[in-house]
Amino acid sequence: MFCYNQSVKKILAVSGGIDSMVLLERFFRADPENIVVAHFNHGTRTSADLDEQFVFSRCKELKVPFETMKIMLGEGVSEELARQKRYDFLYHVANKYGGEFYTAHHLDDLIESVTINLIRGTGWRGLTPFSENRIHRPFIEEGFYKADILRFATKNKVSFREDPTNSTDDYLRNRVRIRLLNLPQSEKEKLIQFYNRQAAIRQEIEELSDSIFNSLIINTKAPVNYRLRKDFFLDHSKDYTDEVAQEVLRFACEKFGISLTRVQLKDFLRAIRSYGTNKKFNLPKDKMAVIGRDFIGFDDII
Repeated sequence: MFCYNQSVKKILAVSGGIDSMVLLERFFRADPENIVVAHFNHGTRTSADLDEQFVFSRCKELKVPFETMKIMLGEGVSEELARQKRYDFLYHVANKYGGEFYTAHHLDDLIESVTINLIRGTGWRGLTPFSENRIHRPFIEEGFYKADILRFATKNKVSFREDPTNSTDDYLRNRVRIRLLNLPQSEKEKLIQFYNRQAAIRQEIEELSDSIFNSLIINTKAPVNYRLRKDFFLDHSKDYTDEVAQEVLRFACEKFGISLTRVQLKDFLRAIRSYGTNKKFNLPKDKMAVIGRDFIGFDDII
């Protein structure tokens, strides 16, 4: 059974599907007074409202607090945008209750994500999905595959709703999932071992990036507006490769709440090295960087 900090509210991301309904059932048995269910209605299909009502009804039966949000994203919305809006909502609920949020991802989801990222030609980060420390994934942490969830649901008669889009081949994830159905368990375990090795390497890289980042900070009065020493990122540096400079720059942007693609990251590094003094470089989410003579400053555009 799941064992987590009893003093912190657990915000459970529950869609109504079998994985998340098993997540709810297990947490309800372990800590019924300390959970909150969060359901995000993407508005992408006609049955989404029925999913929301189903989850609400179950929470009402269990007397569990229920939070929901509906956004009409419409059919054909990208998986990335849907995920972004869903996670923005989950973080909002977690902040509201001063809690931490939990998802129902399991080891087969992990294998699917690694496979998809390999197909897309990902960098090393794509080999370690689900590495966000602020999100708890208890099924992955406890080594649950889909088969384990199915067995629990059958044994305990857990009710759930099936997302009709799971049976279509419109999405890459569904096509990959079908291909992985016949993958032997031994091969799955090898992939999980590979993931664990990559995750350890990722942690080492991020710890190094954090150390370098802290050494580059120029203290300012405002806590969210900081400056970094520019000399580290210049191309005449003999101590670090471009790849290291990019990772530190990525780490700095993430500290500021900005996620950059590989192309955007290279463009930003190029701007740092070529722009004149006090030139501005636009970043996503209406942010910008000011490239000074000796520093890089991060600020809101507004």
